[in-house]
Amino acid sequence: MAKRQKKDHRLSDLSRRQGVREIKQSFLIVCEGEKTEPDYFKAFRMTAATVKAVGQAMNTMTLVSKAISIRDADQKRKKIYDQCWVVFDKDDFPAKDFNQAIQFAEKNGFRVAYSNQAFEYWFLLHYNLYTGTIHRSQYKEMLTKLTGMPYGKSDGYGAVMYNLLLSRQQQAINNAETVLAEISHGNPAEEESSTTVQSLVIELNKYL
Repeated sequence: MAKRQKKDHRLSDLSRRQGVREIKQSFLIVCEGEKTEPDYFKAFRMTAATVKAVGQAMNTMTLVSKAISIRDADQKRKKIYDQCWVVFDKDDFPAKDFNQAIQFAEKNGFRVAYSNQAFEYWFLLHYNLYTGTIHRSQYKEMLTKLTGMPYGKSDGYGAVMYNLLLSRQQQAINNAETVLAEISHGNPAEEESSTTVQSLVIELNKYL
């Protein structure tokens, strides 16, 4: 009588796991803007990470303090983040406040995706390498002309911009890095126009 072959359960376990990527990272992204920035980061199609992106309508130091409290509160509920980020703009805030907010965030375990002057500068870099002073009051008109549609800040518009600009994203990363290489000298508040949003984008792209 022939022996029955023993079924290898490891193969069936492997087949069940095929096509399922392990969750490798968790992100906390606390944004100054209530809509555009969190909507933009939520639009990333993550397959190997989770993203909690929230908008707080707060500025610089206040935002960083709020971000720390959000992280610590989640930590008490056993939710630990691998990467914690704050996203904020220079706008017209005093240079001292802006630079101190960056330092305060980094001392408390956060990475900073800042823009000088505003987040929309990151969008502009998808089209051209813009250098020098560009006041944020010009961003709306510039983006309207470049995209061919009225630029706005309504709910979901950040996701619209993500999808619209996705094919140009690498160009934006390259342009942002080029700008920083040319003007970065340890005083972000005086480095207009510039951004480090690309650093966060690069990290998120690792887990798509």
